[in-house]
Amino acid sequence: MVSKLVNKDVSVADYGIDAMTDNGRVELSPNKKGVFSFDTYNKMIDPDSEEHKMAEEEEAEITKDYEIFYSEEGVKKVRTAGGNVYPEGTPEYAEVTGEEAPNSGLNIAMRPLLALNIMRIEFPDEIIGELNEHIDESIIPNSESFAPGLVGQLKNDAKSAQLDFPFDTEVGKQLQTVFNQIGTTYLKHLGRDATAEVTQCWTNHAYAGDYNPFHDHGVKTIAGLSGFLWLKVPQCIKDTPDVPSINNASGGVDGWTHLCWGTNTMRDLMQLRPQTEDYVKPMEGVMLVFPQWLKHQVMPFFGEGERRSIAMNWNVHDSDDERKKYMSDREANLYDEQKAKQS
Repeated sequence: MVSKLVNKDVSVADYGIDAMTDNGRVELSPNKKGVFSFDTYNKMIDPDSEEHKMAEEEEAEITKDYEIFYSEEGVKKVRTAGGNVYPEGTPEYAEVTGEEAPNSGLNIAMRPLLALNIMRIEFPDEIIGELNEHIDESIIPNSESFAPGLVGQLKNDAKSAQLDFPFDTEVGKQLQTVFNQIGTTYLKHLGRDATAEVTQCWTNHAYAGDYNPFHDHGVKTIAGLSGFLWLKVPQCIKDTPDVPSINNASGGVDGWTHLCWGTNTMRDLMQLRPQTEDYVKPMEGVMLVFPQWLKHQVMPFFGEGERRSIAMNWNVHDSDDERKKYMSDREANLYDEQKAKQS
């Protein structure tokens, strides 16, 4: 036989308290509930009895019965129905009053410092197919070389080239509209009140041994954007591991694009310095957009096929309000005066 022991707090004062004094028997607390007995207690611990429900309700009322006051020292305190006193700021005070206890631990927050924003866009296969067709039929046969203004070393095949992509054709105008929307979207995501205007566009036709050394792009405005869209990727580049290893002459990043916004060594990373460079595997239909100052290079590859991409630059046109964010009051006033003279 197993017996279950149940504990229940009972206010004995509710059943009357008498004291024997020199003046005889004195009632200290009136009897409100009759005689307290084993039968009474058993009913109080029976969840289905009325006595149990009444006891629970009374207990709940007692726990809410408290008084908030200020001591002579000006300390805010709470006094419970049982006479216990707890100062504000203690767990007991919070428990009695229902207020949140103050956090006595450490508040920790990590603030990563953003060094660069790169936007990634994926184009449908149909559009990539149409662009390649336009390049094969119109750009390659008719366009002038864009190489004199570029650092690309695309020269190891008869078809190696960097060619101008004009916006004055039907396809060019459509692409110009899309690129302007993309550039402006990049700026809006940064909270910049500005529009982007694509101004230059050219194709890159790289074959085995071709490469593009470290460089950045120039624009005509203070801020600018650059980007590229991969159109064809040789199978030998597609076969490289998505997480490359460059040890033991593995060729793990052959044909990849290297982005660099600082200098890093393995020692730097081990010393908790943030990453400042990345190798990106080209994928057909993927476009990257970034600030024009970002240095990048294209690694050479050694295999069959053409690595084709289209590159572009945007001028960034800030609104007057955006420009004046970076001016002193004096500069802003002079700016407004100059604008008024021009209008």
